[in-house]
Amino acid sequence: MFTLNEIQGFVNQGIQSLIESYNGSQLHLPVEYALSAGGKRLRPVLCLLTYNIFSDNLPPTVLYPALGLEVYHNFTLVHDDVMDNAEMRRSRQTIHKKWDINTAILSGDAMCMLAYKYISKCDPRVLPLVLESFHKAAGQVCEGQQLDIDYEKQLFITEDDYIDMISRKTGALIACSLEIGGWCAEASSQTVNSLYKAGMALGTAFQIQDDYLDVYGDPSVFGKATGTDIANNKKTWLLTYALRHASGEDLTQLNRLLANKETANRVEKVISIYDNLGVKQAAQECVAKYMDQTLAALENLDTRAGRTGILLEFIQGLLNRKR
Repeated sequence: MFTLNEIQGFVNQGIQSLIESYNGSQLHLPVEYALSAGGKRLRPVLCLLTYNIFSDNLPPTVLYPALGLEVYHNFTLVHDDVMDNAEMRRSRQTIHKKWDINTAILSGDAMCMLAYKYISKCDPRVLPLVLESFHKAAGQVCEGQQLDIDYEKQLFITEDDYIDMISRKTGALIACSLEIGGWCAEASSQTVNSLYKAGMALGTAFQIQDDYLDVYGDPSVFGKATGTDIANNKKTWLLTYALRHASGEDLTQLNRLLANKETANRVEKVISIYDNLGVKQAAQECVAKYMDQTLAALENLDTRAGRTGILLEFIQGLLNRKR
C-alpha cells in the first residue's frame, strides 16, 4: 500500500503534468491559474486512497479519473465565483477579476470538458459505471448551487433544507470520489454503495466543519478572516440551528441583525447570540455524528483487515482540522 504522503505526491505531480500538457490551449493561462492555486485536493486523494484499499498499485486507469475529479471541482469554483461576484479565492484574485467574466466562463467550460477527458480514461470495463457515478454527482452539484442561490433570498431555512443543499453541493462529489475509487478497483456493488454512503456523510461533516471554522476558527491558522459567512448572511448549519432554537430577545435580535447588514459590530453580536444558544458545541456534536456515520459505512467494506487504516487516518485529520 502507498502512504498518504506518496498519494498526495502523485496527485500534485499529476496536476502539474496535466497543466503542462494543456499548454497549447488559448485558455492555458487561466486554467493553469485555477489548478495551481493549491487547496486540499481532497477529492483525488480520497479516490486514490479508496482504490488503495483494494490494490497495492495505482495505475493510470485510476490516476487519470482522480485528477479529473479535481479539475471538475475547480471548474465549479470558477463558475461559483462568477455567480457570487467573489473577488478572492485561496488568497488570490478570482479568474473573472484577474481576466474578465467571459474568460472565466470559457475557462470553466474548458475545465469541465478536460475533467470528462480524464475521467473517461478509466478501464473500459468500468467506464459505464464510472460515468454514471460522475454524471449523477455533476447534476447534484448544479442542483446544490441553485439551492444555495435560492436560499440567499430566504430569511429562514430549516436544518433539513440546509443538509439537502450541502449533500448535493459538497457531499455528492466527495461521495463520487470514493465511489469511483471503488468502481476502478472493481469492488462489489455492495461495497461501492457503502463507500458512497461514507462519502455523503463525510461531505456533510466537512461542510459543517467549514461553517464552524468560519465562526470559531483561529484566523491566524484558518488562513482568512472569520465571520465572513455571518457578514454575508450566508445560510450555514450554525445559523439554521440558531434560528430553530432562539426565542424571546435572542430571536428578535437575531432577526433584526439578519435584516440589517449595516448594524455596527453585527458579526460580534450574532456570535454572542450563537454563544448564548450553545451553537459551538452543537456544531461540534453534529460533525461528530456525521463522522460516526462515515466510519460505520466504512466498516461494511468487503476487504482484508487493516486495509482501511490510511483512509481512516486521512478522514479523521480532515474533521480535526483547524483550517
